[in-house]
Parts: sequence; C-alpha cells; structure tokens
Amino acid sequence: MSNSNNGGALVGLIYLITIGISIGSGIMAWNWIDPDSFFGAIGFIIVWGILSKIGHFLAVLIVSALGGLD
Repeated sequence: MSNSNNGGALVGLIYLITIGISIGSGIMAWNWIDPDSFFGAIGFIIVWGILSKIGHFLAVLIVSALGGLD
C-alpha cells in the first residue's frame, strides 16, 4: 500500500468547492425565484438550500473519487 500525502490538498479543495457551491447556488436560486415578497424570500431560501445540498453531495462524490486515485 502506498501512503500518499494528498489529504491536506483535498481538504483545501473541498473548502474552496464548498464556498463556490454556496455562492453559485445562491445566485442560481435568486435568478430563478426572483423574490419580490416575503413568500418569495422563503421560496428563495428553500430552493437555495436544496441546490446547495445537491451541489455539496456531488462535490463530495467527486473529491472522494479523486482521493481514491493513487
């Protein structure tokens, strides 16, 4: 078995990806919902959470696959 030292790089990568996903999903949700009222704002928050969760799940899958490569 090889002992690779790429764990720190993957942690840094996942932090950068997390920030990008959070900002990107917020922009997508804002453009999609375009909240004009209180209920529009509630819908924006819900859609932002859903998009963010999906994006983070996909990012974890991709980074896990990259971490499994030797």
